[in-house]
Amino acid sequence: MRSVLSTTCLAIALASGSAHANEVFSDASVSSGLSGVDARAVKNLQNCLEADTEVASSRSIRACTKAYQASIPSYDLRSEILTRRGLLQFSNGKFDKAAYDFKKASKLSADNNLANLGYGFAALMENDTQSAKAKFRDCDDHGKLAPLAAYGLALALEQDGETREAAQAYQRALDLKPDWAAPRENLANLKLNT
Repeated sequence: MRSVLSTTCLAIALASGSAHANEVFSDASVSSGLSGVDARAVKNLQNCLEADTEVASSRSIRACTKAYQASIPSYDLRSEILTRRGLLQFSNGKFDKAAYDFKKASKLSADNNLANLGYGFAALMENDTQSAKAKFRDCDDHGKLAPLAAYGLALALEQDGETREAAQAYQRALDLKPDWAAPRENLANLKLNT
């Protein structure tokens, strides 16, 4: 189960992390969200948002922490920084720290589906299926993260023994992304075991 979740979270990071971070960083309002015009603060923000989540280094995590500390109280910017740091923490296997960052990020910006999704997977890694289910349900049911939310919900439901609901959630993930092998395999295994 842990390897499935780790692989899924890395898929999340790859699917949305780099493109979304570059899109956010290219926005001029992001760098204006840093206190003063400190070039180091801007560089930390850039290092944070452009960090490779597959090889999450402590340097990248520190850059996110410094960027967060240097930012003015802009909820969207801080949520974005915490989400990126959460992905880096998750990639490093620090699920409790990742969950903390994702939870705080989603409180800062309720529209941050990536934070909700990350928190859901971090909660699953910590065997907190109730929190995981709640966060997966908080995600939009459309858009590029919707298949991952449906898949995460299915994993949490299956872990709790709710097989009928899990099968429906796996099917929803397949409806949203028909070429995705993981939910297809999980659904087949679930049907074999019930």
